[in-house]
Amino acid sequence: MTIKNRRAFLKFATAGLLAFFVYIWNKLTLQHIKTSENKTSTLPLNKNKEVQFFDQYIVVNSEKGTTVFSSYCSHLGCKINNVENKKLVCPCHGSEYKLDGTVIKGPAYKDLKKVNYTTTADGKNIIVNG
Repeated sequence: MTIKNRRAFLKFATAGLLAFFVYIWNKLTLQHIKTSENKTSTLPLNKNKEVQFFDQYIVVNSEKGTTVFSSYCSHLGCKINNVENKKLVCPCHGSEYKLDGTVIKGPAYKDLKKVNYTTTADGKNIIVNG
């Protein structure tokens, strides 16, 4: 085997390995999105708390009303579970969001995903579809 053939083989093998990892990463992230979109959850609504954290959701109560966000950071999907100085903070890489879901500080560049919900007739629970 000559040097040119070895280099070509190594380039081809490296490209194949990289393509394999990209394929696996894509499959894992798409599976996560599919499983998180198909669930119906019932969450207690406490209007006395400004921010409530649940497994996959963040409920924010303000003067404008109640908003439900996905608890996954738009950067790499870490679970947001902390409020500091009226900002939602990602524990992994430090992205910060306003309480309306708008990104303030990166590395995230997309706002938090708003989730549609309905309130039960008695006003004590939130039903999230998706």
